[in-house]
Amino acid sequence: MGVGLQPLEFTECLADSPHFRENLQRHEKELERTSHQIKRLIKEVKDVVQAAKRLGAAQLALATSMEQFEFACIGASMTEDERVISHSLQHFAHLIRTIEDERDRMLGRAHEQIIQPLEKFRKEHIGAVKEGKKKFDKKTAKFCQSQERTLSLSTKKQENVFQEADAALEMAERDFCQASLEYVFQLQAVQEREKFELVETLLGFVFGWWTFHHTAHDVHHDAEPLVRDLQLRIQRTRSNFEETSKQTESLMKKMMEMRQTHREDAPEDAGARRGYLFLMEKKAFGTTWSKHYCGYERASRVLSLLPYNQINPKSCGAADAVAVAGARAADAALERRFCWDAVPADGERAPLTLQALGDRDRARWMRALDTLPPAAPPARPPLAALEPAWGLDEAGFAFARRLVAALEARGLDEQGLYRVAGVASKVARLVAIGRAGRLPAALTPVEWESRTLTSALKAYLRELPEPLLTWRLHGRWLAAAKCESRAERARSLATLVRALPPPNREMLRLLLGHLRRVAARSALNLMGACNLAVCFGPTLLRAERETVASILELKFYNVLVEALIVDAPDLPDSPDPSETPRSPDSPARNGAVPDTSSPSAMSTYVSNDMAGAGVYSPQHLQLLQQLGHVASSESVSSCGGPPVPRSGASRVRTLYACLGESDGELSFEPNQIITDVVPSGEPGWLRGSLDGKSGLVPENYVEPLP
Repeated sequence: MGVGLQPLEFTECLADSPHFRENLQRHEKELERTSHQIKRLIKEVKDVVQAAKRLGAAQLALATSMEQFEFACIGASMTEDERVISHSLQHFAHLIRTIEDERDRMLGRAHEQIIQPLEKFRKEHIGAVKEGKKKFDKKTAKFCQSQERTLSLSTKKQENVFQEADAALEMAERDFCQASLEYVFQLQAVQEREKFELVETLLGFVFGWWTFHHTAHDVHHDAEPLVRDLQLRIQRTRSNFEETSKQTESLMKKMMEMRQTHREDAPEDAGARRGYLFLMEKKAFGTTWSKHYCGYERASRVLSLLPYNQINPKSCGAADAVAVAGARAADAALERRFCWDAVPADGERAPLTLQALGDRDRARWMRALDTLPPAAPPARPPLAALEPAWGLDEAGFAFARRLVAALEARGLDEQGLYRVAGVASKVARLVAIGRAGRLPAALTPVEWESRTLTSALKAYLRELPEPLLTWRLHGRWLAAAKCESRAERARSLATLVRALPPPNREMLRLLLGHLRRVAARSALNLMGACNLAVCFGPTLLRAERETVASILELKFYNVLVEALIVDAPDLPDSPDPSETPRSPDSPARNGAVPDTSSPSAMSTYVSNDMAGAGVYSPQHLQLLQQLGHVASSESVSSCGGPPVPRSGASRVRTLYACLGESDGELSFEPNQIITDVVPSGEPGWLRGSLDGKSGLVPENYVEPLP
């Protein structure tokens, strides 16, 4: 697949740069293409429905002919066989009518369930975006015209004229910004919405045909897991859309409030300055003022000028770059306000007379060109007034362990655990008590409900000074979540967990062990790994700076946390010899999924995870001893030194089925014999031969043979 569309950032939306306009046009073209595709889909669905109706009419005509068909019987009476034969066509006709009645019901629902939703999506959602574009274009034209009209006022006008013009310009600019932000929000929202609404509608169409065709029952049965998986993905996509839409709308409102309330305190970029300026150009019959999008880099002291007007983008000319030595006040005789001169470094070139968008804008441009002192930074509250953040200290670990222990003592059977939020005031009080180290001896359900405990745990992790998975590794976590291969993703997760600081890794170990025990009770609490990932994705991972692009990455946060819960049950230990070594605390390693189908296996896995100190099962310990991985059970739990390899090869018997995810891994069924088994360089993996092929074998999927 090709590269997708770039997100439309609200910051670029307010700057209204040429780059933003080009990106906006790409989004609009993609939306127009989607609209045409939906029209074609609607037409094809209507054709299919009409063809099915014609087929149904022909089938009913056939049934009528069968009902009217009569056998000529010779004699006054018929045998039992003859009576059955004579009535067989009526029975066939009854079967056909039964099928066609179901077809009529399906076709009767087709217009309401398929065609109308498609037309509604195209008219309401895509149509709303088109109306937003009209409003956006109208506000753009009004603002630019008002801007040019205001800036072209002569300095000889009276002050009240300037005040009225400035007020009108400010109102037009506010309306333009509001329309621009709303249009960008609508445009991106409809493109995200089509992923689940259109597919869900067409899925209903296909599912209706499966229900109708009796001969497609086997196909339906075979494809049911895929359908359920698709339904689950649609549900997740819808949830992701709702969450990202809510956060994107919040960011949009923040940007508008920031512009309205903190416009004067907006920080300046010390190394660069960009924005629109009007350039005075002398012609044979006078002077003209043309609008340019300008940029200045302090490091190179180069001022770039790109002729550009939002009303008519096609009229832009070639860009120009001028090395400047500084700026100065413009000639007082000019009839325009907010003018200043950029002095070229080349003394032979005449100064460039430029008009800023306002007095504050002119001051910032001249300050950027080193002619004015830098503006004083906004006042910050004294450090003493800021309460230090609660980090991964002893109190934090004690708080998390107490909450986890209390929740697990209650059985983890409460429906919607971690999804149902607690009362905000009680959650805040519990966090404050935990921070002060004054938690009560018993967190009784009467006083502290389970939802209060879960919300408090999430609040503690969410309010850490830095996310648990750290900003330093943020990009690498996202890259691991986007891996298509499950084995490759598991290996990446193991590497990243080892790269975490020891406190972060220990807290992650504590949390994931708890979440796996919650997911193991999903039949009762309805909180599987997928649902838990939705709750903890934005809690464990977040970007340093909130942007539209970072909000759209939220879906990968959920993928990552789900992979940590499912695909990485054995957190790797730190390679630092100064830390206390741990042995694996579950029967699966490096992406292998533990077998929890039996109660004994599940209890072993849960008890090992809760113990915090890893122990091997007897069969795996025997296998590791046989292969020279460990010398005894004591060395597994207490010795952190490297194993001593043993000469010779061994045989093992497979316990479970395994499908190799790469050419270097063996695929096998239960009760197969793998020969020539020796240790491999991959932790948790062996190397052996099966059916003439050599490859890697997960050690927790096999048992040793004598």
